[in-house]
Amino acid sequence: MKESRGDKERWSKFCPKCGKKTDELFDSLCRACFTKGIKLIDAEKLAIPIRVNVCEICGGYFKGKGAGKERTSIEEVVTDAIRKEIRERYGHGHECKVSAEGLMRNELKDAENRVIVSLKVKAEIKGVEIEERGEIEVNLKRETCERCSRITGGYYAGIVQIRADDRIPADEELTMAEEIAYSGLGDADFIPKETKLKEGLDIYVSSMECGRRVSRQIVKKLGGGFSESRKLYGRKDGRNVYRVSFSVRLPAFKEGEKVEIGDKVFSVVKVRKEKGIECVDVATGERTFLKKKETNKARRHFFFL
Repeated sequence: MKESRGDKERWSKFCPKCGKKTDELFDSLCRACFTKGIKLIDAEKLAIPIRVNVCEICGGYFKGKGAGKERTSIEEVVTDAIRKEIRERYGHGHECKVSAEGLMRNELKDAENRVIVSLKVKAEIKGVEIEERGEIEVNLKRETCERCSRITGGYYAGIVQIRADDRIPADEELTMAEEIAYSGLGDADFIPKETKLKEGLDIYVSSMECGRRVSRQIVKKLGGGFSESRKLYGRKDGRNVYRVSFSVRLPAFKEGEKVEIGDKVFSVVKVRKEKGIECVDVATGERTFLKKKETNKARRHFFFL
């Protein structure tokens, strides 16, 4: 329709659905009629039900199948499903941005295998920003995840063997090495067991990568070095399976270092490899020689950095 305002003329637009006059049309409709026909959260129109695997032991959530399962969260799965559905319905040929926030899970008392997720979704459809709140039901499939299954079965892929050159590691060093090992674990890593030995400590680890990372961190903080060796354990899916031993060697005593044996403190003067150390009793100034058998019982004095 053409309107006249003095000497000026302009064309006015009408919404064919409600008859409202407007300067902007979206898919030939006014903003109100256009947004009224859009439903962002529609559980009934979801292409497939939303399902999440949950471990009965650790309570972790996973998506995918078989060996390709990935650790996730209910919120992430719901967000991905809603985003995909909106793009399939409204996203072809124009920009569609979706973000979800304010997710809140509610456990259903009458069904332990279902969870209701409340969420807020924002999307931009053909330049119109739309916001909607709603609820989505998520079906839970309870199982034991691969990590927990391996832990309960005592599985391990490598051993971090902590020893020291020309001496036996002090209990404090082994305690610190143990703390370093646990602090360096990733989400998929685990330590099924540890074995305290006369000559040191064996820490069993879930993967070669985990063992290598733990060994590096121990050496970085306590000094020394490490090496690794592989031993064929068997075959799986046509491939060789190895177990790896990581030999972590903490450093021997150094000249100028102080060591403790019982209630005595000695200052190291000279290290005689495979034989012992020449040292001085800090309290008396008396020079003495400690044989290797005696140094095995020694520990660093104030070795913590």
